[in-house]
Amino acid sequence: MSGPATDVRHRFAHRGCLTGNVDSEYRPMNESEPVFAFSKIFRLSDKANRGRPPSLNTMSTLFTFAFVQDPVVQFAAARGLTFMRPLWASYFATSHDLIGYHYADFDIASRFANDFSRKLDEDAEASGPPDYRSIVSLSARQVLGATQFSGTPENPMLFLKEISSNGNFQTVDVIFPAFPFFIYTNPRWLGYLLEPLLEHQLSGQYPNDYSMHDIGSHFPNATGHADGKDEYMPVEECGNMLIMGLAFVNSMRQGSHPAWASSVVGQPGRDELQHSLGLLQVDGLGVDNPPTVGDGASRDLAADWVQRSYQLWERWAGYLVRECLIPRNQLSTDDFAGWLANQTNLALKGIIGIRAMAEMALVVGEKEVAQHYKDTSRAYIDKWLEYGISRDGTHAKLAYTWYGSWTTLYNLFADSLLCFRVSGNAASIAPGPQKPLSRRAADALVPDRVYRMQSQWYKSVLQRYGLPLDGRHLYAKSDWELFAAAVASRETRKAVVKSMALWVNETVTDRPLTDLYDTEGQGDYSPTRFMARPVVGGHFARLALEQACNGKATQALEFLETGDEVRIDAKGALQADAATGHHVYPAMDL
Repeated sequence: MSGPATDVRHRFAHRGCLTGNVDSEYRPMNESEPVFAFSKIFRLSDKANRGRPPSLNTMSTLFTFAFVQDPVVQFAAARGLTFMRPLWASYFATSHDLIGYHYADFDIASRFANDFSRKLDEDAEASGPPDYRSIVSLSARQVLGATQFSGTPENPMLFLKEISSNGNFQTVDVIFPAFPFFIYTNPRWLGYLLEPLLEHQLSGQYPNDYSMHDIGSHFPNATGHADGKDEYMPVEECGNMLIMGLAFVNSMRQGSHPAWASSVVGQPGRDELQHSLGLLQVDGLGVDNPPTVGDGASRDLAADWVQRSYQLWERWAGYLVRECLIPRNQLSTDDFAGWLANQTNLALKGIIGIRAMAEMALVVGEKEVAQHYKDTSRAYIDKWLEYGISRDGTHAKLAYTWYGSWTTLYNLFADSLLCFRVSGNAASIAPGPQKPLSRRAADALVPDRVYRMQSQWYKSVLQRYGLPLDGRHLYAKSDWELFAAAVASRETRKAVVKSMALWVNETVTDRPLTDLYDTEGQGDYSPTRFMARPVVGGHFARLALEQACNGKATQALEFLETGDEVRIDAKGALQADAATGHHVYPAMDL
């Protein structure tokens, strides 16, 4: 039965049944609030159930809920403004066919869901802190809830909306914190997320020489920014695109496999869904699951993927070479914190982006270009160490000239994820003639001491409910907390996860999981009420890292478990640093 909520609920409350009437009057939700209601009589005292405990009674019912949006978005594609149909339209003639298939698919779909949950539990538990499993379990469905599959089997696309922060979608610096979830779950989906951004910019519809911020300010209109006046985060977005691009390439070259366990393999396939077209390779169970990973064909596919957008990768890397070492006054992804020049963490992202370009150039055989970008990144990181680290060597500053400040150096995560610390990494460029000023492991970009320094620092500034974003405020970003913890020592990671779990259990927030909250007091929203955003995919950072580089990425961080534990007087260190500089920073109350 459908109709005004008060009428439908009153009918069932008083009669115990519904009329079957259909209210076809189209109207806003706040006008005679329309609802759909279903009722089912369970005759648990029937002869078949007589004498059986209630838990063993056999009657059940199955409801399915469908959200059908066709077209999905309006997209400024290379061929012009296009109404993008949902991906399912390539397989089903009508929405009724889709819903019927979905209803009949319950057994296999639920087994996949249970299998994924079991695999996630196992991986999270093996990862270390016992509370980690609860956090990622809460996060998984929230990430996918912000997405919609579109395009065709030959050219699939995955659109992602910010949710609750504004109407932007395909926002590069929202995809970036979410991308560990996709690397862990199915790396190919990351490629589908990047595709609309690459196609739009390859077609020349975006005028700036840096990466765009988003593909549309008002969902579902992915009409781009032909005037070039999208939110100004040039270093942020160039670094994000290059890092995610190489992460996707590595997943293809190194044989990462979707995080589906095999409990349903061998079930009868559905012939009508068997395809092997382009990027999308749907198996007999309807799962995007390529039959070969990590072989020669996959490496060729990775090279082709880089080559198709090579002009963009080089354009963005060139921008970073010019602009990232000493970033001008601009926003980072944490735009709620405001504009700031000389951001240490932002500069690091740009330098890692330059190194990512070196690896991608090598993938397509551009050895001289690769060496140039590698040498540049190494020269820049030595300067970055001089500019961005406190004089006593205990922590990274928020900004180069902001003495007595500190920041969560979450962009360090990409240095490990992209295999720069692993011998024989994705591209294995021979070292150039320039000798680094700081000692590094193997062919690494960032020295070991930065990892150790930050890991020790985080423990010294940890609050009741987590690790603050930086020293200006007591609010935390949960995605960046777990990016940082993923490349910290086991003890530090355990402490961060434990404090986050305490926040989840004690929080006064009463909506879907937020990613921005106070680490003290009641753990409330601060300074903005974010909720249900896909950025919680960043909670999967450690899981993504554990399968990166054929499992060697975390091995390269084992040095963090050696040596004596150093306790830092954070307040004293900040005061001493402030006294040596010209910009006195008000240290937070630790």
